[in-house]
Amino acid sequence: MTKRYTRSTTALLAALMLSACGEAEVVEAERSLSTVSPDRGEIRRVVGATGKIAARDEVTVGSEVSGRVLEVLVDFNDPVAKDQVLAIIDPTTSQNRLKQVLGQLENARAQIAVQQASIERAQVSFDNAERQMARQQGLFDQDAISAAQLEQAQRDMGLAKADMALAEARLVASQASERQLLAQVSEARADLARTTIRSPIDGVVIDRKIDPGQTVQSSFNAPELFAIAADLSQITVDASVVESDVAGLEAGDTARFTVDAYPDDPVEGVVRQLRLKPTEQNNIVSYTAVIEAENPDGMLIPGMTANLQITTETKSGVLRLPVAAERFRPSPADIEAFKSDSAAEEEESLLEPSYARLRIIGVSEARIARFAAQSEAATEKVRDIINDPTQPWMHARMRTQLAELMDSQVKGFLNADERQAYAALVASERTIRPVDLWVANGDTMAQRTVRLGLSDGSFIEVVDGLSEGDRVVTGISESAPQGGSLGGGRPGSARP
Repeated sequence: MTKRYTRSTTALLAALMLSACGEAEVVEAERSLSTVSPDRGEIRRVVGATGKIAARDEVTVGSEVSGRVLEVLVDFNDPVAKDQVLAIIDPTTSQNRLKQVLGQLENARAQIAVQQASIERAQVSFDNAERQMARQQGLFDQDAISAAQLEQAQRDMGLAKADMALAEARLVASQASERQLLAQVSEARADLARTTIRSPIDGVVIDRKIDPGQTVQSSFNAPELFAIAADLSQITVDASVVESDVAGLEAGDTARFTVDAYPDDPVEGVVRQLRLKPTEQNNIVSYTAVIEAENPDGMLIPGMTANLQITTETKSGVLRLPVAAERFRPSPADIEAFKSDSAAEEEESLLEPSYARLRIIGVSEARIARFAAQSEAATEKVRDIINDPTQPWMHARMRTQLAELMDSQVKGFLNADERQAYAALVASERTIRPVDLWVANGDTMAQRTVRLGLSDGSFIEVVDGLSEGDRVVTGISESAPQGGSLGGGRPGSARP
């Protein structure tokens, strides 16, 4: 009868040979299975990210005019109120410009007065020409004057009318010039007002970029003079999240972060937005998540680096296992020593999840039976490798191949509507994956396919395949027996 190695291991070959010659004493070490049972608890999917702290509302104050800075009235960290004077730029150029435009405006108004007088004069001339025309017409009707004299009176009236129209047009032009100059006056006054730099909001000066005597040159871009944070009691963090962690991240997710200055004081925040614009650096694509948080004590300063943990999904009361259970990979010798005789009976069908999906989308049992016949024949070789416990290194690759084969089988078997429903069902299970675990039965173990879901790095969710009473193998421990030794020397030799 073949000896089962569930209670002890074979001694070293050299030690056995020496023992056979009577030169050494060999004592077997006791070996046992280390197991853990699933329990119920909470699992959270947490995404790691880093970002810079910034004020929630920050305004950059610039200058729309050029000139030399005469005074700077605030410094870093100074609180400021809306419309408070921050700095003064030399107003001489703006004042001279305003005086010049005001002079042009006065000249335009004088021209308007002249044109109005010209209109009055043209009106008098036109009225006189009109009376002369009426008189000459009466005399011509009485044959008292010649036709030439009547025509002369008509020409005089036409010229008087044209002179009046010309004077009115000149008045309109002068009035247009006045309006243009009024706009220039308004602009010059605005430029003069802009030489006094004022705060647009209530806040704190977090940056000052000018000093008295410095020249500010405004061209296409307004030079930046100050940066003012509206309220440092509320801050934001622009966190960089790699594309593989974006799935499931959305507004409203909770975030927890620390800064290097206060590593023992975590801060709670909330994701406000996931920006759609990608950033690529060193072939790594990332997206920006904006996190909002409270800063009532003011200990968080803009520019600090935040190390974030964003919780994208939380499940409570789920069956879970330590992740160590998934990492256990026994050697072929361990499998031979501890494998249960009923392992084949506990083996589950690798194709059952596909059949279950077909039932969910409404495929009849008769059609499922036909599908099972053709899919089992097509996947037999792949399934044999997956079910072979002596080739654990092949299982992951073969499971991927099995999924591809089954996907091809399903596409060829279902109609368009059924394929769409099946694809939606598979998409909803994207976080669920089948894994082969070893389950202990006394001092033996058997391989079982278990579907695992959400993981937080310490625990992993058990979707199905295990119950709370099961014992999942996490390792094989070895302990030396009392009063024995695993090695020896020649008789009479000293032992350490």
